[in-house]
Amino acid sequence: MKKRIRSQRGFTLVELMVVIIIVGILAAIAVPLYTDYVEKARVTEATSIMGAIITSQKIEKQRTTKYYDASDIDMFKSKGIDISDTRYFTYATAEDATTGGFTITATSTASFGPDTGTITYTYNPTVTPPAPPSSWAADGTVITDDMLPTAPS
Repeated sequence: MKKRIRSQRGFTLVELMVVIIIVGILAAIAVPLYTDYVEKARVTEATSIMGAIITSQKIEKQRTTKYYDASDIDMFKSKGIDISDTRYFTYATAEDATTGGFTITATSTASFGPDTGTITYTYNPTVTPPAPPSSWAADGTVITDDMLPTAPS
């Protein structure tokens, strides 16, 4: 009787190691890119909400001749801005009596990441052209200037 030896089908150890190394290299490149993408998306959400607050402040100034101060959800809701769904930032706005403008600050929460950061929008109508009356700033820790809008509103 002749026994047939079946040829084993499968991958060799070398082939498996090559695949694992390739996957590891791709993961090492993709994870930091994905993390940066997610952080930029969260900052974009914050700047768009800040844009709504900017518009609300300017409308308030036309209606009452002053800007409003707000730092909690109910105060913003009374001005027509619903920030109850935001998880990554808390918002506060204050009138600047010395310049006649206002400042909006978005501070990242623990949901954003292990480090905190802030985004600040400042509107100063006393600035003379060619300088713009408004500016965006980041604290530079977790949130950097390249994540912010390029042109002031």
